Amino acid sequence: MILILLLLLVTVASGIAILHIYKNNYKTYNLLRVDPLETGGLKADNLEATLGKSEIWMLGDSRVRRWDEELLKDTVEIANLGVEGQTSSQVYYRFKSYLETSTPSIVILEVGINELKIIGLDKNLTSSITDQYFRNIESIIQMCRDKNIRMVLINIFPVGKIELSRRLVWNKVVNEAIIKTNQRLQSYCDDIRVYWFDAYSILSENGETVNIEYQSDFLHINNRGYQALSRELKEQINKILKQ
Repeated sequence: MILILLLLLVTVASGIAILHIYKNNYKTYNLLRVDPLETGGLKADNLEATLGKSEIWMLGDSRVRRWDEELLKDTVEIANLGVEGQTSSQVYYRFKSYLETSTPSIVILEVGINELKIIGLDKNLTSSITDQYFRNIESIIQMCRDKNIRMVLINIFPVGKIELSRRLVWNKVVNEAIIKTNQRLQSYCDDIRVYWFDAYSILSENGETVNIEYQSDFLHINNRGYQALSRELKEQINKILKQ
C-alpha cells in the first residue's frame, strides 16, 4: 500500500513538473510571436538614447548579454545589445532596425551557438542552418561596410564537456560545426574594416572544450572568462579607434 502511494505521489509530482514546463514553453513561444526580436531582453532602458550616445555597439546572444561592458570601457561609451537565446537572424534584424536610429563607429559581434546547437537534434540540418547563418553574417558585414562601420567579429566560444542530461540534444557534430564555422568566419576578416577576435583560443583548454577555470555552465563562461577576453579585446578596440 505504501509503495502504491509513493508511486502515486511521484506520478503526480512528475505531472505537475511537466505541466509547469509546458506552461513556461507556451509562454515563451507566444511572447516570441509578440516580440520576435525580443527587445524586452535588452539591458538598455532607453534604447534610442543608448544607441545615440554609444560609439561602440556589442551585438549578439547571451554570451554578449552577460558580458559586463564596463570591462571594455576606456574613453568611449559602449552599448551592450546582447539578448539571451538569440540567433543570427534575430541579431541581423535588430541591427538593421538600430541603424535607422543611429550609427556607431565600431560593432562587436558574437553570435551563432543558438542555431548551431539545433544540429544536436538532427545533424541533417547542418547545411541549411549554417548556410542561413553565413548569409546573416555576410549581410551584417555588408551593412557595416555600407555605413562605414568597423567591425570586430568574435568567433563562437567553445562549450564545456557534454553533460549527461544534454546528450539527448547534443552530439559531436555540433562541436565540429563550431570549429568549421569559426574557420569560415575568420575568412571574412581583412583587418581593415572587419577585424578578427579569436575568443575560442583564449577560452579553450584543449582546442575542444572551454577551460574549466572560465566555465559557468555548458554554454556560458564566468567573470574570469570575460576578464580574460576583455584584456585582449580592449587592447584591440583601442588600436582600431586610433587608426
